[in-house]
Order: sequence, then structure tokens, then C-alpha cells
Amino acid sequence: MLRDKIQTKEYFQEAFEWYSKCLQDALERFDKVKPESLSDHFRFRVINYEDLLRVGYSLGKDVQELFPYYQGILSDLKEVASEGVSFYRAVDVFALGVLYSERKEEFLDDLKAIYEQMDHTDGLIEYYMVYLFHDKIVPFHSILEYQNMIEDTYESVAKAQGFWYYSHSDEPWYGTHKYDNRGYDGYWSFDTAATCKIKGIYDERLKDLEYFPYDLLVQGD
Repeated sequence: MLRDKIQTKEYFQEAFEWYSKCLQDALERFDKVKPESLSDHFRFRVINYEDLLRVGYSLGKDVQELFPYYQGILSDLKEVASEGVSFYRAVDVFALGVLYSERKEEFLDDLKAIYEQMDHTDGLIEYYMVYLFHDKIVPFHSILEYQNMIEDTYESVAKAQGFWYYSHSDEPWYGTHKYDNRGYDGYWSFDTAATCKIKGIYDERLKDLEYFPYDLLVQGD
């Protein structure tokens, strides 16, 4: 069932098919990529996998069916992480790791390789890392103020979620739903869902919060 509330099923189906074709083309031409172009090639594939994961989730695909796209993001991102990983991409990558933590043995090595190459971090990323690598829950403080608002209640999550979209106004995907040709993939707050998972907040009312990827949160239930 379609999860996105802005665009149509037909829109996302067409987008998913397009991104799938782009990825297949990129994989098939890998052997022909010149050494000096490898970094650009891997970065393109990272974006392609991200698009497929988001569009697939918006379309209503099963979250386990989307897991290989997460693995693809990590596999290619580790090849170029030393050149820089944007903050919001890093947050999403580690948040998705938390949401897929039941399968972490399938991706922890790649996630660790990315983390070790990063030249910046944040209390939230460390929060996710400690949970994934050490099975511990520690206090955190993030530069993302809405994250600091989340306590152990649904009400605190609902309040924080109200700031999520607007807190990303400098991201290239912000506002893409207003245009026909800007590549709208759906807006999903993987990080607020990951924080809820660690804090044990599984309130059914979360499914009605705008941009909240509830099915990723409860996939193990």
C-alpha cells in the first residue's frame, strides 16, 4: 500500500523503474569506468541506491525487500567516504542501520569502514554507533535540536517530528514535491524512527505522524 501522502502510486512506480534502470546501467558499465572517474561513479551509485530505498518505501514495498538498497549504499559509500560524507547523509546511514539492526551482521563491517573514514561526527551518530556496536544506550546531545526534544513519550516524539522537515531546509531534496522534475522521492525521517527504536517508543499513534517511517520502526515485531 502506498505510504506517501503527496504523490500517486503511478508516479512512484515510474520513478522506481527509472532509478532501477539507471542503477542497472551503472553496474553494467563499471568495468569501463576510468580510474579517475571511479569516485564519481561510486557517488552516483550511492545516490541511486538512496533514491531506490526512499521511492520504494514511499511506494509501499516491503522493508526487507528494500534492505539490499541499504547494503548498496554502504558498499559504495565506503569506497569514497574518505573524500567526505555529508552530515545528513551520515545521520540517515547510521539511522537506517539502527532500523535494520536485526540484520546488522550483514552490514556492520561496511558501516564501521565508513565511520572510520569520516572527519566529523555528532552525538546522535555516536548514539547510534554505540547501540549498534556495543548494544548499549547512552545519553546524547545533537546539533539537531528536534532530536534533543525526544524523551520517552509519544508526545515528545510528536513535538519533535513537527520540526523535522523544516530543519532540513538546506537539503537538496527540500521542497521537491512542489515541482514536476526535481526528483521527489518522498520525505522520511529515518533518524526520529531510529531514536524511537532505541528508546523503546513503539506507540501506534506514530504511524499517523507526517514523514514518520513507521513500518521501518516496527518491522521486527
